[in-house]
Amino acid sequence: MKLHVLNPVAQKVEEKGSSAPRLPNLEGKHIGLYWNFKAGGDAALKHAGELLKSRYAGLETKLYVGSIGGSNHFLTKDDAKRISGECVGMIGSTAD
Repeated sequence: MKLHVLNPVAQKVEEKGSSAPRLPNLEGKHIGLYWNFKAGGDAALKHAGELLKSRYAGLETKLYVGSIGGSNHFLTKDDAKRISGECVGMIGSTAD
């Protein structure tokens, strides 16, 4: 029997973009919760919103759904503009 050992360190991946900078403070801010209708995403977002509200005084959340689609809803450029005009940040659930 032979033992094959793998290196668990990831190889360098080319960066194609960067994350948005972290907000310095969430107290009293509005955070958007984007759901694309994938099963369970709404529950995950609700829980994330509750955790944030318990941690940051005055934080408000609002659930958003993309304006086009059927069983899945997609975020359009107009949706993104509307959300960015109403919120300082957004959490999205887009996977199964």
